[in-house]
Amino acid sequence: MWPKAKQYDLVIVGGGLSGLVAAVSAREQQLSTLVLEKGRSIGGDGNYVEGAMGVDSYLQKAAGIDINPTELLQDELAYSHYEANAPHLKKYIDASGGVIDWLHNLGVKFAKVGPQGKSWSTIHTIAGGGHAAVQTLYANATQAGAEFVTSVSAQRLQQHDGHVTGVVIMDENTGQTHEIAAKNVLLATGGYVDNPDLVKTRVADNHRLMAVSDGKSTGDGMQLAWQVGAKHYSMGAIQYGGGAIYDKTQPPFVHMASQLAAAATQEAILWVNERGERFVNEDVNDNMCHAGSAILTQARTFSILDQAAVDHLTNVGLYKEVGNSPISPEKFDQLTSEIDDTLKQHAKYLTSAATLAELAEKLNLPALPATVARYNDIVAHGQDADFGKAADYLTGLHQGPFYGVELGVGMACALGGLRVDNQNAVLNDHGYPVPGLYAVGNDAAGMLVGDTYAVTLPGSTAGYAAFSGRNAVLSMVNAS
Repeated sequence: MWPKAKQYDLVIVGGGLSGLVAAVSAREQQLSTLVLEKGRSIGGDGNYVEGAMGVDSYLQKAAGIDINPTELLQDELAYSHYEANAPHLKKYIDASGGVIDWLHNLGVKFAKVGPQGKSWSTIHTIAGGGHAAVQTLYANATQAGAEFVTSVSAQRLQQHDGHVTGVVIMDENTGQTHEIAAKNVLLATGGYVDNPDLVKTRVADNHRLMAVSDGKSTGDGMQLAWQVGAKHYSMGAIQYGGGAIYDKTQPPFVHMASQLAAAATQEAILWVNERGERFVNEDVNDNMCHAGSAILTQARTFSILDQAAVDHLTNVGLYKEVGNSPISPEKFDQLTSEIDDTLKQHAKYLTSAATLAELAEKLNLPALPATVARYNDIVAHGQDADFGKAADYLTGLHQGPFYGVELGVGMACALGGLRVDNQNAVLNDHGYPVPGLYAVGNDAAGMLVGDTYAVTLPGSTAGYAAFSGRNAVLSMVNAS
């Protein structure tokens, strides 16, 4: 279906969370607005977000959560090794609470606010998850008169005298093209996590990376912008989802709700490398990006469990809360049945054996028996003299059968590729705006980070999607 008109005040490329926020904001400003979505459905990875970052929101005020924005800014700049853009990060932090309030007034429901693992108390958990927020924003946008077309992609931007004046679009079903004129174009295409070639530019050892995404975040926005003179800016950070089941036969999202995956990654028991040697403090997964980086330092990684741990997690409770999620179950009540079913399917990522020696032989982990003996000694003494894991999370391995779960690294999103100013206008190599062109969400979020996503500021990706979508629209209106 082609757009109804030939010209718009604003064309938004991408119908994810940031594009939806921009569409609502644009209609609040009475801009004629077209949203192009190359997929058949809207929302993108916004359908899967858990919550959004905010400082000084209505929920935090009610809960008595008082965060000093200057301290938060300094902490995040230090986390990024000052690769984050301080003015842009400051503007985001200062405006974030108001954006949460704006979303709330639109009908987006937030269940609670708090920390995620070891972090600032900034993630506003969305009731019903990201999909509920997407549907609320879509309803607001369409009721206000924003036009959406699906299965239509942007192929290239048009310019006149250096100003972006429109976009050439293509029907994904027929390959036919049309030209659409626009006073401004806003890129909201979700980053590049689903583009293996672009990911390779960021991560050398990438064969164990698995995109946990909607499949549409292929770097379209940055490539459109680069063609019209935008700066090739730092690719920013890949948001690692910590350890994940390394299954080469199924899409990564199949295991997202797996209790076996959560037990192997979140419960901080024992991780070993391709030789069967321990290499890290296993409760690193409280910071999922740190955990992903640690796993990628080894050629292969296995999480080792024994039957006693499986029984405890299934019947008694967790050793530690699921650290990189705002919601943690009390028990993994399906864990035993998941293990049984997986073994029956002969899935290569799970191996069981009656003894440690047998498990070591099956997985070719020669150092495993000695590693477990050393680890059990650490547990007995109640102090991890090797890597410093908290005493509360020291869990021995004694009772067979023993299980080895091979781990890869999930990628939730990839940030950056474009440099923007404080108005989210796209900048060229000289640091000046490409007139008429804006970028938001993950296309621009490399401005906020260094080499890793800031897990210490939970909800920052979704929060930035909302902030930047709104900021870009208000900026272009004020500039006109």
